[in-house]
Amino acid sequence: MASTCNLIVNGHSIKANIGETLVDAALGGWTVIPHDCCSGQCETCRVTVVAGSVDDQGTEDGRTVLACTATIEGDAEIEFDAVPRIAKRNGTITGISTLAPDVVEVVVTLTEPFDYRAGQYFNVKFSGFPGRDLSPSVHADGTCDSHELVFHIRRYPGGLISTQIGTTIGLGHRVHVRGPFGQAFLREGNGPIVLVSGGTGWAPIWSLAAAARRIQRHRDLIVIAGARDPVSLYMRRSLEWLTDDGVRDVIATTQIGATQPLIPGLPTHYLPSLGLEDTVYVAGPPGLVDAVKTKARLGRARCYADPFLPGAQKSSILDRVRQMLRAPAAEPAIARSAGAGYQPVLMDDSERREAVSLAPQVSSRPREAMPQDQRVPDRR
Repeated sequence: MASTCNLIVNGHSIKANIGETLVDAALGGWTVIPHDCCSGQCETCRVTVVAGSVDDQGTEDGRTVLACTATIEGDAEIEFDAVPRIAKRNGTITGISTLAPDVVEVVVTLTEPFDYRAGQYFNVKFSGFPGRDLSPSVHADGTCDSHELVFHIRRYPGGLISTQIGTTIGLGHRVHVRGPFGQAFLREGNGPIVLVSGGTGWAPIWSLAAAARRIQRHRDLIVIAGARDPVSLYMRRSLEWLTDDGVRDVIATTQIGATQPLIPGLPTHYLPSLGLEDTVYVAGPPGLVDAVKTKARLGRARCYADPFLPGAQKSSILDRVRQMLRAPAAEPAIARSAGAGYQPVLMDDSERREAVSLAPQVSSRPREAMPQDQRVPDRR
């Protein structure tokens, strides 16, 4: 039996070994398939199988597979969308403003602009703290300077990073950024675009909406944004901007306390009938994302998802030493523990209830560096 085969990647022919992952096989032929986590969680490496023998290893979605996990069984051809190359940039925090009692906007000004597509994400490391994956957005009026990255960050009690924003992490703080990553970016097309967000999943969705109004105005736009309560619906100015710009279908939902113009329930309650002509983008808690993906699949609509998941990432030794030096004397010992390298998940009772109701399945990438600042279903 032959041990090698021919793999065609975006038209480029590569000699590959049977059993290799698509990512490794492509790298062996000096071709880079965009990837990040290499564990089947981030979806950055999703490719389309045009022809041939590929073992999807449980990652198949239509004609697509995850290249970091799927392996070669014989001659095959795959394709993926061209995206900007991964790069590193340095910058400083030049803006911090409150969007809601528990959501803050952080503006990072870079020494050199990034090339990225609306909807992609970056790994962001505030100097002295662990890195975390954040989706850049735009300002409430739809603008953003090419040297800026605008992030929406939710504050959590005891959060390793979020509690430090405005104090230890203040104006002038150094930031290191790597990316872009992700496949939930704006694509060309002619049919309607359906944008769905939960909580601070609004960050990438707002970036997509603003980009669509800027460069794809010929397409109908349907925008559905949800939050736990009216206070958490921090994106109202942006929704008003869309309405003023001529978008007819703009829907804002809250699970509790909804009064006009807000409507009660979850974003999934107000999804339109989906069909082949629709392109759906969804960002937020995994339960919401899974529900939207299921409805899109039933309608055979294209769907690009950006789930925000609980996750953990080890700090470097230097980071942990800095964090221990900064920690106040009264801080619980577990929050300062460097031995395990992980932090406990902190959720109140209402958060647990919503997490159970919205997140029956968890099947995507970690979106936060430390669980205390993680993205969980009720925090969208």
